[in-house]
Amino acid sequence: MVVFAKPSTDKVRFLVLEAQQKPSVVRSLYEQTDVPKWLYLFAETDWQQYLAESPVVLEAKQQSPEYQWALKGLKEGRLIGLILESSESLESVTSWLRARLTVRFDGERQGLLRLYDPEVWQRLSPGTQDQADVIERVIYWYGESGQERWQTTDRPNLFTMLPVPTLSETQWQALNTPEA
Repeated sequence: MVVFAKPSTDKVRFLVLEAQQKPSVVRSLYEQTDVPKWLYLFAETDWQQYLAESPVVLEAKQQSPEYQWALKGLKEGRLIGLILESSESLESVTSWLRARLTVRFDGERQGLLRLYDPEVWQRLSPGTQDQADVIERVIYWYGESGQERWQTTDRPNLFTMLPVPTLSETQWQALNTPEA
């Protein structure tokens, strides 16, 4: 007889969260728990000057009040963001995200890529790598109004990283195509 270990219901996940409206994500986090573990995404990047508008990267256990609050906020549209599965640390996950914030597109131009927005993530059509880099899975709430559901991307490979993160022509066009 083979006995499988019971899966953990308190797995740690990382969430990248941006508020759709006031109050700020940080303020709301402290209403959920006294000691949330989080970092500003824009800190220590070219986007540091916009720290007041920065999304946060939150580390939370699935059964925690802050995680449950975030899930509800994502489903209700009060929050924009992604859920990331990784066996790495909060700092490693945040570094992975920060390395992909500024991208080259349309030749030589560069800009902020809001990859943490499910609409943008979906339009980027990330591929899959053979092995996970830092992020093992991305989970996001996405779909036509009234038909949203949780979507996943395993072992995401967004775009060419060398010499700098660069969008493909297809990705650039997808991000600039208005929805029908």
